[in-house]
Parts: sequence; structure tokens; C-alpha cells
Amino acid sequence: MKKILLVAVLTLLVLSLVPVVAQDQPFAGQKVVVVTQEGSAIGGPAEKYGAEWAALTGATVEVQRFAFSDLFPKIINALQTGTGEFDVLIYAGDWMGDIAGGGYVLPIPDDVKDAIEWDDILPLYRERIANWGGVTYAVPFDGDSHMMYYRKDLVSPESPFAAEFEAAYGFPLDEPKTWTEYKAIAEFFQGKEVDTAGVVAPIYGTAEALRKKAQSFWFLMTRAGGYAKIPGDPYFFFDENMTPLVNTPGWVQGLQDWIDIYNCCASPDMINFDVVNVRAVFPAGQSVFGLDWGDVGPITVDPNASVVQGLAGFGALPGAERYWDRASGAWVDAEDGVNEAPFIAFGGWVISVAADSDVTDAAFDYIKYLSNKDLAGVLATTGGTGVNPLRQSQFDNLDLWTGAGFDQASAEDYLGAILDTINDPNAIVDLRIPGAFEYFDALDAGIAKAITGEATAQAALDEVVATWDAITERLGRENQLKLYKESLGIE
Repeated sequence: MKKILLVAVLTLLVLSLVPVVAQDQPFAGQKVVVVTQEGSAIGGPAEKYGAEWAALTGATVEVQRFAFSDLFPKIINALQTGTGEFDVLIYAGDWMGDIAGGGYVLPIPDDVKDAIEWDDILPLYRERIANWGGVTYAVPFDGDSHMMYYRKDLVSPESPFAAEFEAAYGFPLDEPKTWTEYKAIAEFFQGKEVDTAGVVAPIYGTAEALRKKAQSFWFLMTRAGGYAKIPGDPYFFFDENMTPLVNTPGWVQGLQDWIDIYNCCASPDMINFDVVNVRAVFPAGQSVFGLDWGDVGPITVDPNASVVQGLAGFGALPGAERYWDRASGAWVDAEDGVNEAPFIAFGGWVISVAADSDVTDAAFDYIKYLSNKDLAGVLATTGGTGVNPLRQSQFDNLDLWTGAGFDQASAEDYLGAILDTINDPNAIVDLRIPGAFEYFDALDAGIAKAITGEATAQAALDEVVATWDAITERLGRENQLKLYKESLGIE
């Protein structure tokens, strides 16, 4: 009898402990498979902090990383074939048309928004980039837009080269406001001996991502913006009839500018650069200019990765002295001398839960952990994470940046350049409709032909237009136009 009573007591004791264990390890035995890009940027935080979350919840996290050029095909193939192999998707915001528009991901629940302090995320990312068809299908993970980096010790009126430059080019040496000025400064410094952190060595004009099957197409859009984005006109990639605009004179001028600067003022082997190279070359003091997302900023203040601490300047993208007016079929001089049209390139990495996941509660909890406000601040200020500022609190709290190694002036300069970009009324939001990956792949091929001299800028972009029209016809011109207008906020 005593034995029976002892067993009963022990059984009750064990049962009384089960809820506590379940609460402490709510996802014990569950596996969450995450898919994203390879490398330290984005993939690194997904894995590092995923392991922390797994230890807290009892779950297992498997992060599958693929080269950027392979990432979209891997994701869309899994979703379209219903393999159920991925639970959490960390992907480019401009793929929302295919992924959210295809019905392949779940809406973001309110409890997730509450947990990550949703209203702290800037409206551009939480209301526009994360939504499709009026529904929130993704959590913004980083805030992306292109910006310009430059050596402010060299490119300024106080530079030791200021008098020589102005005598040669006829305007003061300072942060460039147009692509014409940018090229002139890059050309002036190409191969010039300069002092960087006490070492005198040749420097090159610019470092930009030009490699095929990487990010080159976004940097053409950046260069074409000032020439092709008409103030007050929302259309940039297509017109109101879904006719491609990428071979119009503004786009052609942007590509020709890039060809010219590549031939005169590029870092060695720039044709094989992706953004990883830019993030190494500029902080190493090897180029006067660099174009990238916000990632270069925190790297420049990292003593383990940079020799230009305190020497880096941060600016919004240059504009153009004139732009192509498609309505009149003529070039128009920009008001106040510069048509600014910064590019919200890529739109940032976003996170969604696959609709065919069988561990959705765990997947959403993983997103809560990875996207919480405090961790977002750490990731945005740490070089190499791939995460850029996207929360109002990150712009309000200067101590966050000075604590990460920025001096106050550099922090204000960096954050100001980002805000100037995303708040510009003529800013260009990336293409986000179904087929975006295909459209960009065709543009990428055209850029490569023009840069290598296989085709002129005009001929290369004419060929791109033919391919874009074919993609549009296959996907349905009327529906593509409808979705394109919706993505621009046009009823």
C-alpha cells in the first residue's frame, strides 16, 4: 500500500512540474528551418541569435544559406512546389510581389507587432515595404537605401588638394551634389598619392558593386535616378501603360556615366566587385568614394576593419543637372540646379513565415526574438551584420552610435544622410511586383554587355526592354500594371 501511495505522490509531483517545463521550453522538440543569404550579413545574425532563441525555447534552428543569386530561385521553387522545407524566410523586400502576392506566407499577427514595438519602425518600412495588398505579410529586418561614402579629409574646401582641384576643374572641392561632380573628383584623385592614417599610397576614384549576378542592377538604378526620375511623376521603371522606361535617355545617360567612370576612375578589378568588396576597399582607405547601402558606415568606425576612422563622410546620392522629360521628349534643366532622386534600393530584408510551415507558433516566436527593439539597435550599429537603421529610436538616440565608435559629428552625418534619402519627396522605391527577380536579371545582363563594350548603353538597354516586355506579357500585362500602380500608391 505504501508503495502504491509513493508512486501516486511521485506521479502527481511529476505532473505538477510539466506545465513549468513546457512554459520554460515552449517549443521543445520543434525544428525551425530558416532560409536566407550566405555570409555574415543577414545570415550571420539569423544563425547566431537563432541559436540563442533555441536555447531559451527548447527548439532547434537550422539556417540554410544560399548565394544571393540563388536565394530567390531556392525560395520560390520550394513555395511553388509545396515542399514545406522552409519555415522562416528572410528575403529581399522587392520579392514581396511573388512571395506575398503568391499567397505563400502568413499575415503577421498583432502579438508579433506588439512584441517588437511595431510603431517604432519607420512608416516607409512598416507600412509600405512590409505590406502587400493592404495586409502585413512581413516584419522589416533592416532599413535599406543607397548612400554615398567619401573621404572628407580629402574632399572638402580644407583639403590639401582643394586649390589644385579647383584650378583644374573650375569648381570647389566639396561633397559632390551631382554625378558630374562625383566623376570629376574621382578622376582627379585616381592614382594620386595621399596620406591615410600616416601611410602615403595611391588612392583610386571609386569602389562600386559591378559584378554580374550580384547587385549591379541596383547601382544602375541609383545612377539613373537623377536623370530619369521626373519630380512629381511616380513612374520610373514603367509608364502608365506598363511600357518599360529603362531605355529612355535618362536611363541611358546613367549607364553611360557608369561606363565612363569605370574606364577612368575605378578601383582595380571593380568589374568583379560586389558589396562585400566595397565594404572592404573603402574602409581600407583605397578609394575616395564608395556607393553602398548603410553597411559601410559602422565598418568605417571599427578599428579592426578600418583605417579611415573619423575620415569618412556620408551623403545622400548625387543628383543630375538635368532630367529627361518623357512627356515633352526633351531634357529639362533641374530646378535649383540639381534633380535629387535618391534610391530606396532593395527596400530592406524582411522576414515572413511560410504558409505551409507546420511550426508556425515557433516560427513567429523566432521572429519576435530576432526583430526585437534592443537587438535591432545592436545589429544596426555593428559592422558586417547587413542590418541598417530602420527604427525611429535608432535615429533619436545618438548615444547608441557614439557608444558604437562614431564621433558625434560622424553619427549625425551618417544618420542625416539616411533620413535625407528616405524623406526625399522624389525618392524612388524599388520595383516590388511579381517577376521583379526576372526583370532585374535581364537588366543585370544588359549592364554587363555595356560595361564590357559588347554593346552600347542604348543597344544594351533596348535589349533589356524587349525582355521586360516578354516577361510582362507572360505574367499578364493588365494585372502587372494594376499591381505596379498599387505598389506606387496609385488607385
